Amino acid sequence: MSNDNVQPLRARRLSLVTQAQQYLLALVEKGTYRPGEQLPSEKELAAQLGISRPTLREALLNLEQEGVVVRKHGVGTFVAPGYDSRLESGLERLESILDLATRQHLQVQVENLDVQQVPANAELAERLQVLPAALLTRVSRTIVVDRRPVAYMVDYASAAVLCPEDIDPSFNGSVLDLMRHKPGLEVGQALANIVALNADRALARELGGKTGQALLLLEETLFDAEGKALGFSRNFFVPDFFQFRVVRR
Repeated sequence: MSNDNVQPLRARRLSLVTQAQQYLLALVEKGTYRPGEQLPSEKELAAQLGISRPTLREALLNLEQEGVVVRKHGVGTFVAPGYDSRLESGLERLESILDLATRQHLQVQVENLDVQQVPANAELAERLQVLPAALLTRVSRTIVVDRRPVAYMVDYASAAVLCPEDIDPSFNGSVLDLMRHKPGLEVGQALANIVALNADRALARELGGKTGQALLLLEETLFDAEGKALGFSRNFFVPDFFQFRVVRR
């Protein structure tokens, strides 16, 4: 593809790193560079944007952490293959990964499903408002979209709220959906925290990636309408398949 679309950056109040990051993101979003396509070399891009290579590398690193590009050592930088099928969600909206995938007509599978009862440690007891060592139901699984692992999810709930028998063959992968449809339960709200991290060996194995791969961790506690904790989850997402946003009014 021709590089005529890349123009030198102009002096602005934003840092050159931020400008380069925003400019390259815009090129991807308008289709100048398509998913899976290789970007020009760092030398070419830096010269065309009128910035240093260290500045460009920092911008590319930020884009990689956001799941926009994939950098292959000794080969080059590519637009993330799954960028055009990202699941986009506003964190102000309480919905499951299955809801997101259904809206985008994507096929979702649940793999490596593991359900067991475990005693609550001090952290989980505090989050779920139960006594230490109280029995919890732990549900872990890998979510696969269009045959690619995109999320590893681990949910905890007290045995009084969710028992192992609730996870039957009809389970679609979402504990949130299960709770929302369970008689006698009313999910009122969720408290969520999202951070970027790098995959350790165990997470890399679950997601079919490599150690150090950029991930998004969404920790979420579900509450009923009266503020009683119903469940706690740790969800690890591959960022080139997910884009979370917050609407502030």
